[in-house]
Order: sequence, then structure tokens, then C-alpha cells
Amino acid sequence: MADREAAAEAREHAVEAREGLAARRDRTAEKRDRVADERDRLADEREVSADERERLADEREGTAEARERERVARTEEQLDRDWANARREQEAVRREVAATERASSDETSGSPPEDEPD
Repeated sequence: MADREAAAEAREHAVEAREGLAARRDRTAEKRDRVADERDRLADEREVSADERERLADEREGTAEARERERVARTEEQLDRDWANARREQEAVRREVAATERASSDETSGSPPEDEPD
């Protein structure tokens, strides 16, 4: 009878040991799942961070390009104004030269200047 009790007790210990191992295996699997989930979450976070860095870089580049376009537009506007001023100045000089030539021609021909009444 003692052998039976010992065998039953050994079986009971074996069952408890198997249950303990199964519980430990379950906890290990749960821990491994949590670690995998955390790793996936961190990978997603890194991907979002990389996407955000890329978006910010694109935004900075776009801002830099916009500033450059504005600078070019201002320069072109200034050049247009300078060109218009130069054309007006050239026209004024041309009129002045023409008036001077007429006055010089009138003086040499003896006719009264156009500005004075006859």
C-alpha cells in the first residue's frame, strides 16, 4: 500500500510539475508576445518618426524653394523697374538731344526758335 501511495504521490507531483511547467511556458509565451508587441510598436514609432522627419525636410525644402521664388520675383520686379526707368531716362535724353539739335539748327539758320512766337 505504501508503494501505491508513493506512486500516487509521485504522479501528483509529476502532474503539479507539468502544470507548473505549462504555466511557466504560458507566462514565457505571454512575455514573448508583449516583447514582440513592444518591438512592433517601437518599429511603428520609428517609421512614423522617419515619415515625420521626411515631411519636415520636405516642408523646409518647400519653404526654402518658396523663399527663393519670392527672392527671384522681387529681383525680376526690381529689374523691370530699373529697365522702365532706364527707358524713360533714355527717352528724356533723346528728347533733350533733339531739342538741342533743333535749337542749334535754328540758331544757325536764323529762324526763331519754336518756343518763341513769331
